[in-house]
Amino acid sequence: MSRKNITFCIAGLWLVLALGLIGYKQRILATGIKVLLETVPVDPRDFLRGDYVILRYKISSLSSIPGKSNFNRGDRVYVKLEPVGEYWEAVAMKAKNEIERGDVVIKGKIRRRGVVEYGIESYFVPEGKGREIEKNMAGRSKVAVEVIVDKHGNGIINKLFIDGRVVHL
Repeated sequence: MSRKNITFCIAGLWLVLALGLIGYKQRILATGIKVLLETVPVDPRDFLRGDYVILRYKISSLSSIPGKSNFNRGDRVYVKLEPVGEYWEAVAMKAKNEIERGDVVIKGKIRRRGVVEYGIESYFVPEGKGREIEKNMAGRSKVAVEVIVDKHGNGIINKLFIDGRVVHL
């Protein structure tokens, strides 16, 4: 095989990989369920790291999730969500084989000090916009995030709200 053919094969593989990742995320956005999650304050010195904002959710604290007794640090968990008032809240923590048809779950992993991470803890913003969001989160503003969750528990941030208004970036 010539160098030219090898180069085209490698480029083709990278293109297929990139398109596959984009397609995967777009499938979640197109077919998933929208849930609105309430954020909680984080130490203001940690909100902005480069061009993204650190988010923490009420559902991230193990103390706010019922049914957590048989899970340990490092375990993959599925947190069942149900709408309670304006926001969706955690009502149970399950293993993959315990998920029932019709459950809306978000997949996470138990980390340090009783925290569940869902992979939606960073919100990328254009350069310079992070400070504005950081001030709102540190103040008395209500900050919420619309997350789209697919049937497998994968979540993607769709929108960020401050005091009920969508943040346009």
